[in-house]
Amino acid sequence: MSYNSFLNKPENALRRAEELNEINQPAAALTLLHEILSSRRHKTWSTTYEKIIIFYLDLCLQLGKAREAKDGLHQYRNLSQSQAPGSLEGVIRHLIEKSEKKCKDAKEAADKGEMPKPTLEETPTAIGGEESKDTAATDDDEDLVYDGNPQSILLSTMSTDPEKAQRETAILFPALKFLWEVYRAVLDILKSNSKLERLYHGAAVSALRFCAEYKRRVEFRRLCDMMRMHLGNLTKYGGVNVARFEAGNNKVRCFLF
Repeated sequence: MSYNSFLNKPENALRRAEELNEINQPAAALTLLHEILSSRRHKTWSTTYEKIIIFYLDLCLQLGKAREAKDGLHQYRNLSQSQAPGSLEGVIRHLIEKSEKKCKDAKEAADKGEMPKPTLEETPTAIGGEESKDTAATDDDEDLVYDGNPQSILLSTMSTDPEKAQRETAILFPALKFLWEVYRAVLDILKSNSKLERLYHGAAVSALRFCAEYKRRVEFRRLCDMMRMHLGNLTKYGGVNVARFEAGNNKVRCFLF
């Protein structure tokens, strides 16, 4: 089937992606759906595109592709925010809920001493692939200044139990990193969307709880800086009086959480 047929009939692309995933080729399925979502050809929103983005995000979660998930969300935001804002909200909630569940399951597996089964798509490595020098730091140095490299955004917590540390590196840290990237992507996408302000607030509160539960001091500072910037831009460029409007109040409540 030609590429143009996928563009003209996105349901064909979705069907083909499902077939590829069934024969253990999720990466190929992800690539196909990414091309459909990122195509510059004019697209009109339909429920088929909602099914495509949900399947696409599930593949990203399965393969640990946070960057692709963020890009897919941006593409779907551009397609749906004016035609179907309710669909965008549902897609974002789906991604957050499934990412949080994966993180919770990974934590339980690490606590039980289970090790992940290696797959063709990923190899158990330290968070971010290439090991950062910061991962050799002590507990007192854990909250180092963020170096701007998204691959080193989560720093390993040192443990006196080498086996537990190994399990956390292989199981928990990739899930933590993916969930953190999801929170960042969602907040960035929703920062100026007044129709989904409540969703922004809910995601921000969930991200704050994430930092508290997993003791992520570096990410907490980054999160506060991000929301502070969003609030400042809302006041400066959005013409919003944060003392009067709900949009501002929701962001202020995030700081008081």
